[in-house]
Amino acid sequence: MTNRTAVVYDLDGTLVRLAVDWAAAGRAVATALDDEGVATDGDLWTMVDRARSEGLTEPVERALARHEEPGARNSERLPLADGVPRDRPVGVCSLNGERAAQIALDEHELSDRVDAVVGRDTLDSQKPHPEPLLLAIDRLGVDPEDAIFVGDSASDEQTAHRAGVAFAWASEFDGLD
Repeated sequence: MTNRTAVVYDLDGTLVRLAVDWAAAGRAVATALDDEGVATDGDLWTMVDRARSEGLTEPVERALARHEEPGARNSERLPLADGVPRDRPVGVCSLNGERAAQIALDEHELSDRVDAVVGRDTLDSQKPHPEPLLLAIDRLGVDPEDAIFVGDSASDEQTAHRAGVAFAWASEFDGLD
């Protein structure tokens, strides 16, 4: 499965670990929604989805950015980042905002190895919908069957399955042949 021409990585928990207090980020999103009179029940990602459906993406993304961007600056580089190839197309498809993802890549000197970044805010859909992963692959200029998606969650695995893309768990990925 690793004889692919391109690799797309999840970000948080795969290449880096963002230093984000997700409970505080959830409270910030709840406040942003509450200010707009929108229900705040459910977890963070349920509220993010609700904000999208209510046309309130902008205030929610601002609230999240106030937590994600500093968390990206203070993120921890994970061992898999050392194996990001230099000789193949590489992308990142993340539930983090695109700017936060780029900050983390810059912090850990990975930007020069990553050709495409797709974040939660790049499209109207987010993982586990296949569209973000397929966009990252398209930006790499390869076909989905020529790529592998490497992630650390069941949502990442589901995203790859829905996109018809090979998947590898970050904990088991040995790199591309």
